[in-house]
Amino acid sequence: MDGVLNINKPSGVTSHDVVERVRGILHERRIGHTGTLDPLATGVLVLCIGKATRIARYLEAGEKEYKAVMRLGVTTDTLDADGQVLETKSYTPPDQMKIIEVMKSFTGSIMQRPPAYSAVKTAGVPSYKLAREGKAEPLKPRPVTIYSIDLTAFEDPFVSLMVRCSKGTYIRTLCAEIGTALGMGAHLAGLERTRSGRFRIDHAVTLDQLQDITIAGNAAQAMTSIDDALAAFPSIPISEAETVRVLHGNQISCPPSPANSNSELVRLHSPAGRLLALARIVAGVLKPELVFS
Repeated sequence: MDGVLNINKPSGVTSHDVVERVRGILHERRIGHTGTLDPLATGVLVLCIGKATRIARYLEAGEKEYKAVMRLGVTTDTLDADGQVLETKSYTPPDQMKIIEVMKSFTGSIMQRPPAYSAVKTAGVPSYKLAREGKAEPLKPRPVTIYSIDLTAFEDPFVSLMVRCSKGTYIRTLCAEIGTALGMGAHLAGLERTRSGRFRIDHAVTLDQLQDITIAGNAAQAMTSIDDALAAFPSIPISEAETVRVLHGNQISCPPSPANSNSELVRLHSPAGRLLALARIVAGVLKPELVFS
């Protein structure tokens, strides 16, 4: 079974737990995710099944959207509600315009430090393991992009946000830094990923729904094909002769219009419409980067 699953992850389980559950439901060992969600979080968890594991890195790079709830006045060691409380502050509730002003200061390309309780590795050891032993060191800041942050509700001490961001953004860190900038501290109280690339929450299936349709023999209905999963990349039809070259990993000439495309990657399709490869546009030629036999 090959394809991409859009799972609506429940709260209280790890992304690895979800992968193991799906392996049991589909009886398929080759399953990978395209970006984890913390146990607290819910929402879109994109899983690549079978041969689709080869495209995981391309899907993982997609833009993300989140609904987040931030609690003001309380900081925790994990930066979210699952952690131990470090400090509780008394404060005068800020007005909404002040919150919006501070949030806007975090938009654009910024440097963000991953939280100590994260899977980022130090000398091969996940940081969260070191943090549990009191041995974690501050991780190096990384560049991320926050495309937009919108305030959707404010009922002190809870602030509801919509965040659109790049791969690698930690919403926990974002909330903690906004709280610091407001002068009262904060932590992430709730999180739902509503979109990852082209995969949206309104088309996600729960684990129970996946089990039911699999028992009914309709698991394929929940799958997105490899070709459709890569639909964000422009498609170029090629000739039979070019098909032979591409399937052997050889470069071919690039048509004039795609050569000026904003996308560095394109899908190559045979005359019959079969997905052959992902290719990179380099100096007017198409160099196959991932070939589908």
